Amino acid sequence: MLNTRCVMDKKTKLKYGPFGIVDMFYKQNWLEYQARKGLLLANDNLFTCRFTVDEPRDRRYRILPYKPSKTTQEELDLYASCGWHLIYGSGSVMIFYTDDPDAPEPFTDVQSQHKYYRKSLITNFIWILILFAEALFSISRSVQGFTISPSALLYSSADQPLSALAITFIGLPLALLFWFQSMLTYISILNRNRKKDFYGASGFRLKYCVNATFIITAIVLTLWSIIDIPRTMDITSSGDFTQALKYKGNEIVRFSEFDPDTWRTVYKKIEYYNDGKGDMITFDINQDKTLLMPRMVSEELEVDRDTNNDEDTVMDLYYSVNLYKARSSKVASEFMKYNSKNALEESDIKVSNKSLDKYRFDYKGLDYAAYIVDEKNTNDAAAKRDQLLFLRKGSTYVSVSYYGPIDLKSKVGLFAEKM
Repeated sequence: MLNTRCVMDKKTKLKYGPFGIVDMFYKQNWLEYQARKGLLLANDNLFTCRFTVDEPRDRRYRILPYKPSKTTQEELDLYASCGWHLIYGSGSVMIFYTDDPDAPEPFTDVQSQHKYYRKSLITNFIWILILFAEALFSISRSVQGFTISPSALLYSSADQPLSALAITFIGLPLALLFWFQSMLTYISILNRNRKKDFYGASGFRLKYCVNATFIITAIVLTLWSIIDIPRTMDITSSGDFTQALKYKGNEIVRFSEFDPDTWRTVYKKIEYYNDGKGDMITFDINQDKTLLMPRMVSEELEVDRDTNNDEDTVMDLYYSVNLYKARSSKVASEFMKYNSKNALEESDIKVSNKSLDKYRFDYKGLDYAAYIVDEKNTNDAAAKRDQLLFLRKGSTYVSVSYYGPIDLKSKVGLFAEKM
């Protein structure tokens, strides 16, 4: 009873331990260093360890990459008979310790140690390769092909908040460096298998600093990206159009200006709109700003008509206009290259990204103008078709996507007037 009370009365201390499964040998050294300062491991969690404050001692730790659920009591008794006691077991690792300087190592020969560790190390090695390949694929999709050009990454992300730029230019390079040092650690450890040496590592400080820097930076950037949500205003979605209808800005060509007759019909549907019955309507007005785009305004209108099948709808009308006012004409010009390619990919128009310049045309007062139309219904003037329009004047860039019967190119003057 007295001994239990003494244990409960001992002070504990929580310390940051940024070590992954590949760093188990460095973590052993770190735990032994803490023990020499009088901090004895009591519990191990994700990136944190709780220590009991006690007398300094030369305690040895061994971390085994083996699930506690697969370990029998007979095995634990065998370790204990050799002086090794299980202090923690969770997930895919177990941590043993001994205060006996004469206690033999859990593995007395290289072959048995390699057999015990090899599967875990190779499995984690494969996973980290898969994650790296996935990250490269994501970057490739976001910038239309993998690039390590900082300027390409910057311009393609011009409409993203500052936190997104920080992730691109701080988080991604750090993640790349972290991946390379992890690979080197794996290769160094597994290379000992070929040389028939014991797995192990010396020191821990460099590994601690590298891991801590990456993990803390990743946490900060993640929290920042959550807090730094786009500063949008007047956002509405299907079923609630109050704020969108109140918007009186004239920086963009509203659909009510683009096609007044159709707008009057749509407006009546909006007035009596009943979500879930009749046509599905989406009407949004967004305003935002970023570091490179001090002003961004957009309007989106979509009307989907009900069919005889209750679960299916058919697009009857689509209109989306996006205005970007960049800090410079260079930013607007470079951003337009990536944005126009994204818009083309998202549309149903079968045109190669590389052939965009074929659709350019000259218009007085504009630095750039391009018009693309779905060729399927070009012969029928009354037919609805997908159309895209890209315009730039100095630091102002306008992107328009339209599905309907009006010739979008015939309305260029309306858009150019407001640029």
